[in-house]
Amino acid sequence: MKNMGLLLCAAVLTLTGYQAQAEQSQYALGAVIGDPTGISGRMKYDDSHSIEGALAYGLGHRSGLHIHGTYIWDRARTFETEGGPFYLYYGIGARLVAIDHGDDDGDIAIGPRAPVGLIFNLEDPNIEIFGELALALDITPSTDVDLDAAIGVRIRF
Repeated sequence: MKNMGLLLCAAVLTLTGYQAQAEQSQYALGAVIGDPTGISGRMKYDDSHSIEGALAYGLGHRSGLHIHGTYIWDRARTFETEGGPFYLYYGIGARLVAIDHGDDDGDIAIGPRAPVGLIFNLEDPNIEIFGELALALDITPSTDVDLDAAIGVRIRF
């Protein structure tokens, strides 16, 4: 695949977040299933924002290694339930897909990504469960619109 080193560097930076805020941060690491399927990480930036990313495999019409990073506005809306609150979040970021089939095989799709999702936090064990839809606009190698849909679970530490 072209530019594999660039993709791996982007993944490491996405999943580790900004170290300047590390003392105040709450990290979460887990799995995401759907489109994409793989490893998901989140770093709490402050009470209202976080940085989220995934290193996964995209299963959609642009299948291949999928890396994304997103700035999230947490708790945009809270839905109270008997089991606890669900928090609505939204964000803006970017994704890269190393395409492994079709006319664009070997190319890298790059573009903005805008997710919206719900997250539910468990306190014991310290787990978060989430589901999201993300609209992605690939700019290269050709313009294309894609919808990612996935659910996941992460352990907070």
